Amino acid sequence: MIDPIIFNFLKNISMRNNAGKMVVNTSSLSRELKISQQSASRYLIILEREGYISRKRIKNGEEIVLTEKAYDEFKKELKTMEYILNSSNEIKIEGILFSGLGEGSYYMSRNGYVTKIKEFLNFIPFAGTLNLRLTDDSTSFNYVVNNLPGYSVDPFEEDGRKFGAIKVLRAKMLGEEVGIVLPERTHYERVVEIVSPSNLRKKFNLNDGDKLQVSILKEK
Repeated sequence: MIDPIIFNFLKNISMRNNAGKMVVNTSSLSRELKISQQSASRYLIILEREGYISRKRIKNGEEIVLTEKAYDEFKKELKTMEYILNSSNEIKIEGILFSGLGEGSYYMSRNGYVTKIKEFLNFIPFAGTLNLRLTDDSTSFNYVVNNLPGYSVDPFEEDGRKFGAIKVLRAKMLGEEVGIVLPERTHYERVVEIVSPSNLRKKFNLNDGDKLQVSILKEK
């Protein structure tokens, strides 16, 4: 995750964006942003090293080009602001259903998870999860989803094996009350795992490739 001070600096220099390029020099940046010239130079070095910008020396300073990684950070910021300003009690995300590695049924049969999920969601989860790969429109929400307040399940040991922490969010899908499970460690990116009291694949005749919308409920 980008350092907040570095991100604010990135936002400031990005305001000079002209057709995807910016011309800056550390002397003028230091005066405008009220920081030392050394700090301005150091921040540019960090942004280049971490892949947020590319730099090229020119006669009157430096030509800066934002990378895709920088634009992704701005999208995350935008979605966070949209969430904060959204007066609705829910946020909607979309994903494409796909089959995972088959581990969901194993993990959702562990008593350490089942008991805690039941406490929070008021249902015993079906021994399996639905895996949704977020669509491009929802991808930047991944950052928001992972930072939403939810119910935390601490790591535990069961049958001689250690199981990792998860976070659970309340949600609705296809008119059903469900939960979104966010493992501390996962094999997938841009993926949410859905738990429910019944086998939703069977109940709604769902197939891999189906596009589904999930409403995440805000905690009061």
